[in-house]
Amino acid sequence: MPRNLSQNYGYLNARLRARLSSFIRPQELRRLSGGTIRELELFLLDSPYAESYRAHLVSLETSPLARIEMAVSLGVAERIRATLHLAQGEPRELVKVVTTRSDLHNSRLVLRGLSLGRDPLRSPTWHAYGELGPDFFDALWAASSILDAREKCLANGDPLALALGEALEARQVGESLPFAERQLLTAFLAHLNSLFLKIGGSGSETALEVLGRSVDLWNIGIWFRKQLGKGQKPREAIPFLPYGKWISLGRLETASSARSLVEGTPWAREIQGPALEEGSALVLQGAFNTAFWRWQAFLYRRNLLGFEVTVSYLSRLLLEWQNINILAVGLALGHPGMEISRRLIDVLGEGELP
Repeated sequence: MPRNLSQNYGYLNARLRARLSSFIRPQELRRLSGGTIRELELFLLDSPYAESYRAHLVSLETSPLARIEMAVSLGVAERIRATLHLAQGEPRELVKVVTTRSDLHNSRLVLRGLSLGRDPLRSPTWHAYGELGPDFFDALWAASSILDAREKCLANGDPLALALGEALEARQVGESLPFAERQLLTAFLAHLNSLFLKIGGSGSETALEVLGRSVDLWNIGIWFRKQLGKGQKPREAIPFLPYGKWISLGRLETASSARSLVEGTPWAREIQGPALEEGSALVLQGAFNTAFWRWQAFLYRRNLLGFEVTVSYLSRLLLEWQNINILAVGLALGHPGMEISRRLIDVLGEGELP
């Protein structure tokens, strides 16, 4: 374990286990799907997100959808930062398997904005729970050129900022945006893989499995796109990503069906019913995505004293954010309640204890 990192899980896990039952229940989300966006907003005003509604930025938004999206984003970021404050030593390093999702999201926004055009005076609403702060991304968004943004990344010096700088350099020399985005993602994965291997121990193994399953999920999506595009000349080759956990690059290249792709891996056990044989690509990708959320949500049961508790708590928090957004957008667009309810991701199921 580098830098004499203390494991420091006892107090952290006690606090987080107490919060595992504090999330909005799936039944409540389904009930809200049959109402209006104003009813959803009133519900959130009497929830853990109420404090976020008092933030100045939220009050500036005129539409209920914009207020909900910003309030929930701010509330989730605040709860994650509170968790980071508790996570000292080893868990603080390992939790980067989750926090860097924020940095990756923001980095892709910057890469696309500088490539495709943006209003430099109006920054996006950044995900604010990562290792690189919103101020850093604001500065990149306002940069006068890709070269200027690259120099800011170099000046920052964090490995994640340097990875974004390299992706911006790829765009500067004429590489395509998909190429630059893949380079960015691969650099993030390489940094995290190296970090967790250096830390070692059971917590590191858990972080590597979370990372590897994330890559599996990305690669499953690439595999489906390749299957759907067979016989067509692709505009640009889409290589599979390294650092997957259960699905090897060799299997990804040779598998001819969804079942052969995941047979003999935990993924095959986690897809319910006949979906592997009968499901469409869209249905199957949704099933794999739900399986990944469910695995993370209940990972704490594997080890109540380890890093697994942190993964479960943060994954449930991020999933709640995603479900509230699904609910808010569906209600704002006037979609039928049953349609919205079907899109919600329920990892608990009826009668399942948290």
